[in-house]
Amino acid sequence: MNYNASMTDRACAIILDLITFIGYVCGVCMLIFSVNEISTEVNSVKISQNQLIKLIVVLIVVYFALDVLLTRIFATTPGKLFMNCDVDFHMGNSMIHNIIRSFVKVICLFTVIPGIISYVYASGNADNQAYHDVLAKSNVTSTTRMPRFLGVLVVLVGIALLIMFIVNYRDAIGINFDIGLKSFKIFNI
Repeated sequence: MNYNASMTDRACAIILDLITFIGYVCGVCMLIFSVNEISTEVNSVKISQNQLIKLIVVLIVVYFALDVLLTRIFATTPGKLFMNCDVDFHMGNSMIHNIIRSFVKVICLFTVIPGIISYVYASGNADNQAYHDVLAKSNVTSTTRMPRFLGVLVVLVGIALLIMFIVNYRDAIGINFDIGLKSFKIFNI
């Protein structure tokens, strides 16, 4: 018997998914920087507002694509797997249901007011279904078909990549405080 996941587990899963995604993006950036021999000692990097908007749009589109693919293939995301949750589709795990679910989820996630309304609606709903679950005829359950260790591993690697990026490129991204991790040998790459 599948039980619906609590809203706390779902909120933690979304936060972990975002942190993991940002961590892996930072890992790709570090790889590109090292291939192009971009110095970590950059004093200032100027990014225009148009470049920032383009970057945010690309990140949202990639997040949407990853959410669709991971939910379609594995019926879960790394954050949900970390929290031992799974997506259960009532009408079958079809691509159209995944696209609808992920599209509405991304809109609610990256716009504050619809996200809050969806979360409040799901908290009052007996099945804990947010808008994207209602439209896609799905539930997030508190059981998973995959080993939880896999989700923990993927999330922890994403967090480690994010920390390494911040430590190595803190000057380039505008973080000017000393967090003291540069002295550890593991971060002295």
